[in-house]
Amino acid sequence: MPHGRAGGPGQGVHAHELALLMEELDHARTSAGFVRLSGEPWIGKTRLALCLARAAAHREWAVACGRAARDGTGRPFHALVDALDDQLAAADPAVLERLGPARLRLLAQVFPALGGAFAGSPRDADVHAVARAVRAVLEELAGRRGLLLVLDDAHRAGREVAEFAEHLLRRPPDAPVLTVLVHRGGGPGAGRLASLAHPDGAVRHIPLRPLAREEAAALLPEGLAPLHRELVLRDAAGVPGLLRALSDGEPPDTATVPHSSLELTCGPSPLAPSGRVLDLGALSPLARRAADAAAAAGDPFTVEAVARTGLLSTGEALRAVDELHSEGIVGPDRRAGWFRFRRPAVRALLHQAAGAAPRYAARERAFAAPAAGEDTAAALAALPETTAPPTAAEAALLERYARTTVFTQPARAEHAARRAAERPGAPPGAWLLRCQALVLCGRPAQALSEYARLWPRQEAARPPAGAAEWTEAVVWRARALRLLGARSQARGVLRAVSAEDRAAVPALQAELAALLLESGQPARGAALGAARRAVRCAPESDVAAHSHALALLAAAHAAQGAAGAAREAAGAAGPLLSGLGREGAAPAVEAWRWLGEAAADGEARRARQCFQHGFDLALHHGQGHLLGLFALGLARACLGSGDPTAAAAHARFAGAEFDRLTAYDSAVAAQDLVEFIEGGSVRNPEKDFGIPLSTREREIAMLIGPGLTNKQIAARMNISIKTVETHLGRIFKKLGVKSRAQVVFLLSYPVPGFPAPGGECGPAPRRAATVRSPSPGGHPPGSG
Repeated sequence: MPHGRAGGPGQGVHAHELALLMEELDHARTSAGFVRLSGEPWIGKTRLALCLARAAAHREWAVACGRAARDGTGRPFHALVDALDDQLAAADPAVLERLGPARLRLLAQVFPALGGAFAGSPRDADVHAVARAVRAVLEELAGRRGLLLVLDDAHRAGREVAEFAEHLLRRPPDAPVLTVLVHRGGGPGAGRLASLAHPDGAVRHIPLRPLAREEAAALLPEGLAPLHRELVLRDAAGVPGLLRALSDGEPPDTATVPHSSLELTCGPSPLAPSGRVLDLGALSPLARRAADAAAAAGDPFTVEAVARTGLLSTGEALRAVDELHSEGIVGPDRRAGWFRFRRPAVRALLHQAAGAAPRYAARERAFAAPAAGEDTAAALAALPETTAPPTAAEAALLERYARTTVFTQPARAEHAARRAAERPGAPPGAWLLRCQALVLCGRPAQALSEYARLWPRQEAARPPAGAAEWTEAVVWRARALRLLGARSQARGVLRAVSAEDRAAVPALQAELAALLLESGQPARGAALGAARRAVRCAPESDVAAHSHALALLAAAHAAQGAAGAAREAAGAAGPLLSGLGREGAAPAVEAWRWLGEAAADGEARRARQCFQHGFDLALHHGQGHLLGLFALGLARACLGSGDPTAAAAHARFAGAEFDRLTAYDSAVAAQDLVEFIEGGSVRNPEKDFGIPLSTREREIAMLIGPGLTNKQIAARMNISIKTVETHLGRIFKKLGVKSRAQVVFLLSYPVPGFPAPGGECGPAPRRAATVRSPSPGGHPPGSG
């Protein structure tokens, strides 16, 4: 969730690794050192090496930095020449004299600064003899002050530099010299460098890993929209170069919906237009062309697909993919002969920056792939981008694609379903599927407008063959109304279905249970009954539906104060949900919300874990309708675990998401929570008012005022005396008091979240939201 400070690029990045490098620099004063600095592309290796070079120069070390040829056509020893040639050109004549004529003659074949009469071909030079001569050069240049030698892109430098490195390990310079090889972490060149070893541990390997979330958040510029910020942090995965490229795009406006992680792997790029592109200067023109073709083909891809899309020969495509692999940009897929981008965001950025030709080739491949019997999962993603009206076969293909991706790529599924529905005479199934995708990706108000247009067909005549289809539509129409706060209308939509259909559809019972749970204390008994019915009618073979129903049952038991029954139901649901994996759990993401709600009363840490896991799942799948709900649950759980700073950040994010959904009542609730947190810390910093009571604790606390005993409170609330005593202990701990009289005294003041003395238990009621529309279903709700 969004919190952290903003900072400039490179500020504090890889500070720990820089400290290790400085430690090696200090050790090299007494004994020559050797370091390998490795990491994936755009992780910040070159930037870190430059920071080391500046620090060494500040300490008056001699600094020599070079890099391997970036086009693959450089002369042998290019990295050494780039680092040392200027040093030799400016060297004192006495230094050259000490090297001796034999060494100068050998070095002149490699270094242009020493050419003169000794110039020869570097390809004819003896590698081992050159390595010995260069070691002597390093000793002379180091002198007493020390020399830092940095060879960047060493994985591309060739065998000559690798053998030179091995020579330095066997016979280190007799001078304060620190040699740093900077290379990428994959490919054959990196493997050759990784094999460098020494029995005395003379090689220090410092791998650069992706930044932690807090470090990555500190690099983001100010002013990013909350949703945009979360998507950048997710897609960049802690890689500084990707953070800069992704955060440079235009921020999403209120109509933008989150894209799923899978949308980055194939089809058109969902990223906002950006002026910044990735540094691909290390690639040859052939590899860059193949990278654009692979990005257009989508993950995973074959060499044949790259050749066909990029108009390359098979041999050219093989060489290009080998280069991309050696650069750490692509890697092998699970299936033999298939490859994929190591970072999906890199594919999306490449596709965004590519010209029209690769995109057109990808669309053509989308049409040709089904006929060729190929795997069309990636190719189909390009099909909705065509402008011509779809044929019947294409519409069927689009609808099937939308149905299989609606939970994992709802934004793209909505586009595909809309294209399928554009065919003249299209059945309502494609339109209903589009409405479901609209709800999932976070556009419930638009979905309700579409439902209002479609519902008269169902009211007039529903064909028996479409009964299940329309019943599913009822669930999602009710979900849209629930998200927007129109709970009474959502309940009416659900109850319009016959009792026989309600009993046979687990999703309908689950939606009714969720709706009743959100309706507050008067509906808790009915919510428990609906949750039990959902468990009974959800087949155990449908693990997603069954675990979702169990999670609802756990939340319903918790709302009734039955902690033991809630833990039992949650204990059954949790392993089932975890066993589904990230993709299998896509239809039941909201179940993690109910597990969080079940644990919220007394297990704040467990609740926080559930809400965070659900938020991550919803963000991964692009299910924008749940982000605000999970964020609000996270805010409350963070308060319960004593972290008001994180709670405020989560509540602000929730408010922004509810505004985007036009769920204004929920947005006000999020803002109230922010004000409670900030007001609590200002009101009395010495007392922990930043931790609010749970709903049940709040109700019990308000019943202490009239002087009710524990037994009377238990009878009034239909819970056990033991449960009342447990809640009282938590109330005393959270409020920092030791007696019931102190609780009554605290509640006599207008503390946010509590009603006035003598008022109704729970937060101040709000006017119920309504949907004003001349036709059933219809229009975005007003504020409540």
